[in-house]
Amino acid sequence: MGPDIAAIVRFWGVLFAVGAAAYPLTRRLFPAWQTRGYLLAKAVGLVTISFIVWTGAHFRIMPFTTVSVVIAAAAVFAVGVAAGRSRGSLKGHKPSVPVAVTAAAIMREEMFFFLAFLTWALVKGHEPSIHGLEKFMDFGFARTILNSTFLPPPDLWWAGGTINYYYFGHYVMALLTKVSGVPLEVTFNLMLAALFAFTLTMSYAIAIMIARTGFAVRGQADEHKHRLPVLLTGVLAALLVTLAGNMQTLYAFTKGYTGEDVKPFWELLWTPAEFPERLTEGLDRYWYANATRFIPFTIHEFPSYSFVVSDIHGHVLSLPFVLLAIAFIIQMFAVRDYGGREDGVSWERPFVYGILVAVLFMTNALDGLIYFGLFVTGALFIPGNGKFRLKQIGATIAPALVAIPAVWPFLNNFSSFVSGLAVNCPPAILANRKIGPFLFETVDKCQKSPVWMMWLLWGFFIFCAVSLFLPALKQLIPGWFGRNRSPAGRQTHGNVMDKLLALIFLYCLGLIIFPEFFYFKDIYPAHFRSNTMFKLGYQAFIMFSLISSYAISTVIFNKGIARSSGKKIGRVIFACLLIPQLFLVSIYPLFSVRSYFDSLKTWRSLNGFRWLREEYPDDAAGIAWLEAHAEDDMRRATVNPDCYIFSDARTIPRQLCSRTLPVVAEADGDSYTDYARVSAFTGVPTVIGWPVHEWLWRGSYDIVAPRREDVRVLYEDDSPAKTADVIARYNITYVFVGTLERQKFERLNEDKFRRIGRQVFSQGQTAVYQIP
Repeated sequence: MGPDIAAIVRFWGVLFAVGAAAYPLTRRLFPAWQTRGYLLAKAVGLVTISFIVWTGAHFRIMPFTTVSVVIAAAAVFAVGVAAGRSRGSLKGHKPSVPVAVTAAAIMREEMFFFLAFLTWALVKGHEPSIHGLEKFMDFGFARTILNSTFLPPPDLWWAGGTINYYYFGHYVMALLTKVSGVPLEVTFNLMLAALFAFTLTMSYAIAIMIARTGFAVRGQADEHKHRLPVLLTGVLAALLVTLAGNMQTLYAFTKGYTGEDVKPFWELLWTPAEFPERLTEGLDRYWYANATRFIPFTIHEFPSYSFVVSDIHGHVLSLPFVLLAIAFIIQMFAVRDYGGREDGVSWERPFVYGILVAVLFMTNALDGLIYFGLFVTGALFIPGNGKFRLKQIGATIAPALVAIPAVWPFLNNFSSFVSGLAVNCPPAILANRKIGPFLFETVDKCQKSPVWMMWLLWGFFIFCAVSLFLPALKQLIPGWFGRNRSPAGRQTHGNVMDKLLALIFLYCLGLIIFPEFFYFKDIYPAHFRSNTMFKLGYQAFIMFSLISSYAISTVIFNKGIARSSGKKIGRVIFACLLIPQLFLVSIYPLFSVRSYFDSLKTWRSLNGFRWLREEYPDDAAGIAWLEAHAEDDMRRATVNPDCYIFSDARTIPRQLCSRTLPVVAEADGDSYTDYARVSAFTGVPTVIGWPVHEWLWRGSYDIVAPRREDVRVLYEDDSPAKTADVIARYNITYVFVGTLERQKFERLNEDKFRRIGRQVFSQGQTAVYQIP
């Protein structure tokens, strides 16, 4: 366990340095936050530093190296220091919300982050395998980026092409791996632990700011008075955002169901006489993944599930950036800045927010659109006195003016695989037609979510929000477009916070209702709205959780907006209805962690390749050899962009490309299987990897199928001419013959590889051939 602890400390050290470099800038952006935003500094650092290096690597101004990262960090630090000394700096201003910035306070927050990071790293050590679901893809993206000197990175599963997916989050993981010097098979798991820590600590910081502002804290005396409800809000938010599930866990206390055969829970209840004896049976049978696939043909995941199943996909890598976006929204529209002035929609933060929107889009596209939309909504409805002011127009378009050029290098090498906005349950008269941006597919493209299912997924959050906002409609609606003022004529910022949260709540309702009427069309026939519901619902879950934590502490402690309904009997009724719902969403990790990590019985390691060495020892050795010998070729390659062709099955012949990347041939196979493991673990591109994934990314199976046939010809055909044609077409440098190749290709012709190339590795049943 010693090497794992050393890796944990090294990786955390890099995160600490990233946060330290960005802290001066963070203090400028979030001056009224607890410790002036220290818990947000690491996310600010990841956005700014990684974006600088990414942009430089795209325009070939600076290579993707550790030196470039250090230069970018120094630049971010210098800008932050300079901004702090400029006119309008924090010196001489008194915060309207007390801010304690001491070395002890910063150390406490850093220890909070480190303990969260350490906790999940130790959990991951009980099942670290980079195996199953989409881990091959996520690891492969990071590996090929890590091997690249300039960007965009090559597609590991489509030789001759670049990654046609949202890869910025994987690039950030590669950046942290490069700087830390820890092997990627370890940092893959440490990155998940870091994301867990980001989510826990940043949601805590956001909720603390919401509560302090929402409870209208003024002066040290009030700070002491409100300490308990503020702390409760922060702790609840951290737990709900990071660990909670939904009320589908109710099925753990029933007879349950198997597979996709979902039955209403009231049909599966034990009789009162059976319940005490059969309770354990139901708890043991409950399958945690069902909470994310409850509504048929859809996906509705949440962070807790992501941390358990350990796919470091775009929506998970986006979590620090998502929470930073929410922090910006809170800061810009509901937090009173230093000197008692209204912070509102100033020009400084919209500029930085534009960069963040670009990063969100490149990490998980809909996140960029969602949080740009939320910014626009806030800019239009929160500030002002009922008049549509020029300042609001400018602040609304400012992030877009920054985000568009910031994201252009990515879009220039990206082809969207969403073919339009489709209408769910189209009328027969409009079937198979397109009107403007709307697609009307066949009438069988019709799925509706039963109300009782939606309630089990979202009812807890709606209950909490309604308990907060319903009693205060008389306050919110009349002053929605104007300033809520106290008798003395000063704006009541607690009401501004409550108005913003109500707006976010309505926005989230829109996110979960949207897939009932529309979906973004992709390649999936039966699960046609699953990705739409998944991406929108994931963000709604995060924002709902933050609102719910504030609602619970507000109602329980009778603060602020709930004062009009703060009678004791009301709080008792609220608590009685809240407790069973809170219980159901909170017990989710008890099932998921127990199942995935085998109740934390056996520590393994943080090395995600252990399973590979155990199940495929010969292949693992061949992969290690290939990684060691091809890595230098990957970094030395100067890739001609003309060699990248997206829409054709063929690539330009090798002689037309200067110093092209090496390509490895291996057996192709279905997605989510062990096929394409060589390219995934080495980062060396292969002819075709997981075909369904490339079908999605390239837009048609018609250009995927020929590559699959070419791989079969390479391994099985006796014709030297056909073999030579395939090798030349894809610039194949290595041919991997291992366990899966021998299983798939029954007519494997290995002798021809010995004739046209040379065997450079051999162990057991695994061989690697190099083609001159």
